[in-house]
Amino acid sequence: MGEPPTRLGDGWLGLQRLSAFSQQQVSRRDDMNEAGVLALFLQLVQLASPSRHEGKVAAFCAKELKRLGFRVEFDGAGDFLAADTGNLIATLDGDASRVPLLLIAHMDTVAPGTGIRPQLGKDGIIRADGSAILGADDKAGITAILAALQELVGNEIPHGPIQVVLTIAEELGLQGSARFDPARLSAQFGLCLDAEGEPGTFVVSAPSQVRWQADVLGRAAPVGGASENGTSAIQVATRAVARIPHGRVDADTTVHIGAFIGEGPTERMRDRVRLVGEARGLHHQRLLQVLRKMERTFAQVAKAHGASVDFSFAVTCMGFAFAPDHPLLRMAETAARRAGLTPRWVVHGEGSEAHRFTAMGVPTLNAGVGYRDIHTSKERIALADLVRTARLVYEFLVLA
Repeated sequence: MGEPPTRLGDGWLGLQRLSAFSQQQVSRRDDMNEAGVLALFLQLVQLASPSRHEGKVAAFCAKELKRLGFRVEFDGAGDFLAADTGNLIATLDGDASRVPLLLIAHMDTVAPGTGIRPQLGKDGIIRADGSAILGADDKAGITAILAALQELVGNEIPHGPIQVVLTIAEELGLQGSARFDPARLSAQFGLCLDAEGEPGTFVVSAPSQVRWQADVLGRAAPVGGASENGTSAIQVATRAVARIPHGRVDADTTVHIGAFIGEGPTERMRDRVRLVGEARGLHHQRLLQVLRKMERTFAQVAKAHGASVDFSFAVTCMGFAFAPDHPLLRMAETAARRAGLTPRWVVHGEGSEAHRFTAMGVPTLNAGVGYRDIHTSKERIALADLVRTARLVYEFLVLA
């Protein structure tokens, strides 16, 4: 079921290689092109990209990245997921003596995400017209990446090797990155631009996520004449559910039942029921203990009523926790301060591409981009936050 969440210490990179941060003369760009950032974002959000249909956004980004000198390719994740494109992987050579960095965002959006009509209000907030989402999740992240790279390359600022990965099907449970081949990665540290919170917010710890399933098998019988010969799978399942945790188990662990499926004709006792749920925990071994106790509970209840159960679970996201002295945190803090932001470290309960790429061996922080009310028609983002996020990405790239 996997190893405990990794406590990512400073062993990933010799501290002496980062000790020069304070001595580096880094050109801070206070003149990030606000009009250019806005135009880029408005273009992106008007390109419909529901999950598995990210092709238009992929083509737009590939064209821009190639213009900036990147080598661009796509993997086979799209074929596996029956999508119109795969994950985009772009690579730009740089000073080989500097730390190679990775930038990540996802190209898909939730529904309704077509016919988006964005507008910048007098209050400096970008909104759609209310008939659809805005798509700042995660086109704000893509905008920040492309705008920062335009600034970096356009002004011929020295930098190390850079990789950009734009994933598909993130909104379907990180399915695109689940098909990503870690052998394609050459970076040492990563920054994912897809977290809630103001620019300067960084997710330093996130839980493991597990999907569980219980198939309860009883005995069918007609409800009229011989119901005593049957065993109701629904009754067995509900008695088991009454004994397992649901909601918060402790400060770091939750269990959720997402579906209870047992449909069929009402004149027969139901002989099969399926329950599907999710569990999350900051302490991986504790999470596994909770799930194994659930498995024993289902088995005991089923046996007591002459039924059986098939209980299974699988880790969908491996949790992580960065040590306070990890060099990536120091890089992020320095970049944030150079961008005029106040660094803030948070724990987040949702899965992200930072989970995936950290597990692949590239420690990755998920960074706040400033969007609000995502996945709703009230989704919005301040233009100032788009610009500040782009500046953060720029400072991150020139630090390494």
